[in-house]
Amino acid sequence: MLNSARSSLYRKLTTMLMLSTGVALACVFVAFTVASVLNGRANEGRQLSSLAGVVAANSADALVFNDRSLARTLLASLEAKGEISQAALYDRKGKLFAAYSAPAHAGGDPAATLETIDEETLALANLDTARLWSPRMRLYRQVAGAKAQVGVLVIEADLRPMWRDILRSVGVLGAAMCASLLVSLVLARRLTRSIAAPVTKLIQTAQEVSSSQNYTLRVPHERRDELGTLINSFNDMLAQIEGRGAALSLHRDELERQVSVRTEQLERAKNAAEAASRAKSAFLATMSHEIRTPMNGVLGMTEMLLGTHLTEVQRNYTRLVKRSGEHLLVIINDILDFSKIEAGKLTIEYINFNLWDLLDDIHTVYTPQAQHKGIALDFDIANDIPVAICGDPNRLRQIMANLLGNAIKFTEQGRIEARVRVASEDSQAVMLRFEVHDTGIGISREARGRLFEAFSQADDSTTRKFGGTGLGLAISRQLVELMGGAIGVDNGAKQGSVFWFTVSFDKRRVDPDAPGGQQHPLSGMRVLVVDEDETTRVALARHLADWELVCEEAASARAALERLASDARAGKPFDAAVLNMELSQSSGLLLAATIKADPLTRPTRIILLSPERLAADPVQRREAGVAYQLIEPARAADLFACLGTRPRGATAPAPQFLPPPQTKVERGEGSGRVRRVLLAEDNPVNVEVAKAMLESLGLQAQVAQNGLQALEAARTTRFEAVLMDCQMPVMDGFAATAAIRRDEQEAGRPRTLPVIAITANALQGDREACLAAGMDDYLSKPFTQAELAGVIGRWIAIPLAASVHHDEAVPTLPPEVREVIQRDVINARALENIRALSQQGGDALVQKVIAAYVGDTPQHLRALRQAVGGEDADTVRRVAHSLKSASANVGAETLARLCKDLEQMGRNASVDGAATLLTDMEEEFLAVQQSLNTMLVKET
Repeated sequence: MLNSARSSLYRKLTTMLMLSTGVALACVFVAFTVASVLNGRANEGRQLSSLAGVVAANSADALVFNDRSLARTLLASLEAKGEISQAALYDRKGKLFAAYSAPAHAGGDPAATLETIDEETLALANLDTARLWSPRMRLYRQVAGAKAQVGVLVIEADLRPMWRDILRSVGVLGAAMCASLLVSLVLARRLTRSIAAPVTKLIQTAQEVSSSQNYTLRVPHERRDELGTLINSFNDMLAQIEGRGAALSLHRDELERQVSVRTEQLERAKNAAEAASRAKSAFLATMSHEIRTPMNGVLGMTEMLLGTHLTEVQRNYTRLVKRSGEHLLVIINDILDFSKIEAGKLTIEYINFNLWDLLDDIHTVYTPQAQHKGIALDFDIANDIPVAICGDPNRLRQIMANLLGNAIKFTEQGRIEARVRVASEDSQAVMLRFEVHDTGIGISREARGRLFEAFSQADDSTTRKFGGTGLGLAISRQLVELMGGAIGVDNGAKQGSVFWFTVSFDKRRVDPDAPGGQQHPLSGMRVLVVDEDETTRVALARHLADWELVCEEAASARAALERLASDARAGKPFDAAVLNMELSQSSGLLLAATIKADPLTRPTRIILLSPERLAADPVQRREAGVAYQLIEPARAADLFACLGTRPRGATAPAPQFLPPPQTKVERGEGSGRVRRVLLAEDNPVNVEVAKAMLESLGLQAQVAQNGLQALEAARTTRFEAVLMDCQMPVMDGFAATAAIRRDEQEAGRPRTLPVIAITANALQGDREACLAAGMDDYLSKPFTQAELAGVIGRWIAIPLAASVHHDEAVPTLPPEVREVIQRDVINARALENIRALSQQGGDALVQKVIAAYVGDTPQHLRALRQAVGGEDADTVRRVAHSLKSASANVGAETLARLCKDLEQMGRNASVDGAATLLTDMEEEFLAVQQSLNTMLVKET
């Protein structure tokens, strides 16, 4: 079909003419054909009707006198009419009386096979039963006697000769039409060309003017018609454009000159404004940091002073100083955050954290302040709030702290309630709404408009009762907007005010292996609470019922076993059982083992509640089949996470359980035994730090530089535990652990050697990969000595002498050394922690770690430069991973973050932009190296 939007004018005109002619000829052709068919059939019908009338009149006597011979003779006379193909004569009863068939149609005689006809056909007369396009025509004619009808005559004519005549006529007409179309096409082309040619020339000229911007071009012509008028108008338009173009060129030159002058003036004004803004932001940031540095000293020394022997008056004075210093520190932090906002450097982090833990911490911190004023502080958290989310916990804590702090400050009596609800949720994100309701002084309508502006308060008079900088809500608004939410304030239902804000959290980044990360709805779960203390049991059951659980109670171990078994046999097993450790006739561990030993009750997950003095060790819990152990009083968030975490794989039967011994090991008992730990780590800095931590815990560490050495050491030496780095040369930690587990299986030994993964990765899937490789626990680098002790303590008994918490009295670096550690280059706290690991020579350990780091890092940087040049993403990931943990251990936090970004590029199998990032890393290392070398010189 012709595309009218893209076809040329010449083709359009030709097509229109040909279509008009073609349609007219087609109409003539159709009319002629239809008329020929109708006239031909009418003529045949008239001839057949006349012939049928003659034969019918002569056949009446033959039917009356039953003279078949006469009837056949009459029908045979139809042979003279060549178009008659067959005929038949029927009596009054519809039976065939006589028949005739032309010799040319002897093979197709329908009358010969027709014995009778029905009464309806007997009544037919002069009826042509053939369709319009049928090659035959059949006619029924009544044969009338003297008084009544005596029969029916049927005559059939062959119409094919008629159709041949019609086709010849139509063919002649079609040929004439084709010739007419050819003549019309030739004439249309000649006529169309005379119209399209000047239009085409006009188009070409317009295109040339558009491309060359030459308005002096004109279209020559000698036409006097409408097209000539169009061309003249086009030429006049070009002439006018040419004149206006010259005038516009003059105006443009003048305008450019004026714009250049104004731009230069604006540039100078902008530079001056930016310089002033930078100076102000730099001043605020510098002053905030400079003030906060001595304030930290004041607060720290005040805290230490409170731990000494003071009189009551001195203690009150010291507490007043501490409280004033903390208030001043809050103001300084607000000013610093505000300066970051103005400088555009306020950023939001996206990390996985436990929301319920955060809210519980906030509740714990602000409850004493509210109780001091006699105000009730309650948290109302909806049941469908997710436990594990991805966002910025520090900023969320800052917003909630500001709103709760204001509520406590402006409320003299009544209560404060913090509510958390789900505003909206989809497969990718969840929007949470936080509200703080108070019964305080309220906020007027006029004050709401300026409440969230910087340095503004609801009461800004000089006689106001409440102090403050007026920055808290302004900073909170900026933080909420950065996190993709909104903030506002409403009047309370009766009195006070309601501050609210909404924040969106990403569900796609949540680590499914984090606590609560695999949370599923608790609605409909069946839980059995086993506790002999009725008050505690009923309170816990009511609390669980608020989570829409089906909660049942058992007052003894025997009742619990009977209830679990009976419900399992009835097809309604319990999903989980919450057991108290302190049972009179048994213990929680023994009850758990009994539950797991019965195939009926084995699928039930066991959650053990115990006081800290009776807490079971990991081996005991694993043998008893306990899924989780919570120390009383258990937090609601922890219990919710335990119930909401999906179990991994199928439930295995609990191994044979031995009740825990009743006597505890006394201090010094077994001190002669050396507890040896294998440390598989290839980074020398991490080796020194981890080795010092292990030795300070009373453990002897043997170092393996790669996975193959670790495997050989595990085969030849007995170790209490293995700290296995996941990424090492020759053989990585996953392969080495898998080989250790294969050796245990082939030797028929039980799995008794704990393998603890130590890695700088904390991404989704890392924990699952470690467990799949046969590792037992997971420790993310960089880790503190307390974290290391906590993880190792879950698997082996640490000597009691090594349980000293160095955080209580961490030796500090010398003042002259701390001065050379520049801000944002080295975190002095990391080096102080390393110094604290050594009980004899802390300085020597720090120097050893620094020397290892400074000597080893250039090799890593060269390897990274070579890998980036060769586009080896896997090597980039591996080397950056090693350098990241080493940098974090010595306090080079900025360099560690750069290594993390480079490692992520390697994980994504891409090195685009890695060269620039590597250059930043090299520059940062130079600053780190200078600071560390200067510190070594100062110390020596």
